[in-house]
Amino acid sequence: MPLHTVVSSSPAAQARHILALTAIAWCIATPSPHEVARRAPHGHVPLRVRRRLHATAVAALLPYAW
Repeated sequence: MPLHTVVSSSPAAQARHILALTAIAWCIATPSPHEVARRAPHGHVPLRVRRRLHATAVAALLPYAW
């Protein structure tokens, strides 16, 4: 059986990878991104809110781009 090395940028990414592999091996449903964010200390920002904030920021910078 070949060894697989995990190459990632952070320990958190490595932990997520290991949890995902464990969930697959034990046939456990992985949590949704919303469920993960709900447990996070910073909370969850819905995608439509992030898109609206991004569009507002881009629109504010657009007059200075020309």
